[in-house]
This record gives sequence, C-alpha cells and structure tokens, in this order.
Amino acid sequence: MTKLLILQLLIAIIVYFIYIKSNFINSNSNFITQDQMTAHHAKAIVITCMDFRLIDDAVRYLDSIGYNNNYDEFILAGATLGYNQTKFTAWAETLDKHIELAENLHDIKEVIVIDHMQCGAYKIFYNKKEISREEEIELHKENFKIFAKTIGTKYPNLKVRTLLMDLDGKIINV
Repeated sequence: MTKLLILQLLIAIIVYFIYIKSNFINSNSNFITQDQMTAHHAKAIVITCMDFRLIDDAVRYLDSIGYNNNYDEFILAGATLGYNQTKFTAWAETLDKHIELAENLHDIKEVIVIDHMQCGAYKIFYNKKEISREEEIELHKENFKIFAKTIGTKYPNLKVRTLLMDLDGKIINV
C-alpha cells in the first residue's frame, strides 16, 4: 500500500512539473527575441502611461506583435497627453532626450505610444470629474494627432505608431 501511494505521489509530481514547464517556462517560446547578451539594437522606444493596471497587458501586446525584448521603454503619466501638455514642460523635454538617446544608442526605427482608457491624467489635465467613453476617445485622438505630428517633425526618420488600450488589455481601433 505504501509503495502504491509513493508511486501515485511521484506521478502527480511529474505531471505537475510537466504542466508548469509547458504552461509557464515555455510561455514565451513563441516569441522571437534577440540574444540579450550581444544585442545592441532595438526596434522601437515604447511610451506608456504610468498606470499600474496595464503594465503587463502592454508587455503581452508588444510580445504578441514581435517586440519581445526589443524596445526601449519610457513611462510618462498620460503618455501622449503627458507629452503634449504645457504645465510640466520638462516631461516632453525628458522624453525627447530619451528618444534621441534610443535613436543614437540602439538605432531605433519607431516610436510606439500606448495610451489607455479611463486614464486619470485626462481627468486631471482637462479638469473633469467624469469623462464619457466617447469623449475620452476623442481626446485621445486629438492627443495622438498632436503627438504624432510633433514627434514626426522632430524625428523624421522614425515611424510613429499610436495605440489605445482598453482596461481589458485589448487595443481599440481609433
């Protein structure tokens, strides 16, 4: 009886480790990545909002479109709004310096900015207690347009991609 119990326990442990290996350890095996020990180039610099709710979702999305470990990162409250606003001018200046550094150091070819819905910065900078979904989408569109034009003018060799993420981690077409 004891041998049978030990055998069942061993089988359960083996099955558990196979499950862990197949679901977690190799979960990034579908993503092409560069050798991090020798890499000196990145595809892009990615700007996201500081909101803790979407950090993992942004990484998962970027991994899914082929940017796994292949971008520099910059976090800025409000993302495009944080760059476009004029109250804290150092925010835009700092991002500009990071873009220049990423272009010179890592030879990036693209600037990707990910805004998100229900962003607290929009309520603060637009001085509103509530913003409807439709109104917020329109404000994001305006900020995308300003951001893309400004970055495109300052860095004409870089492609600018603007993305809007919902709180469920899905990208919204705008």
